[in-house]
Amino acid sequence: MRMNYFHGGCVAIIVKRLRVSKGFQVTVPSETRRKHSLEPGDEVVWVDTGREIFIRPLTKAVRLTDILGRYETGEEFDVVSEHDEVVSGEH
Repeated sequence: MRMNYFHGGCVAIIVKRLRVSKGFQVTVPSETRRKHSLEPGDEVVWVDTGREIFIRPLTKAVRLTDILGRYETGEEFDVVSEHDEVVSGEH
């Protein structure tokens, strides 16, 4: 696998040469899988412009449970009372 790195401004573009298998499949390079947090079953978009092909990962929906506890605000937070305020319309 050959890698070329192009630096345009502050964006690094990584170009990799891949081989199509007998089953017409390609393997997503490990660096790309890690960079975009791709996992088995994730979906990508295949864009064929007629001259070039681009593969773009679909943006994953972020659930509140995925980010809870990741950010420190320094404020006290009571989930139950916050929920009650939102449901009652007081918030």
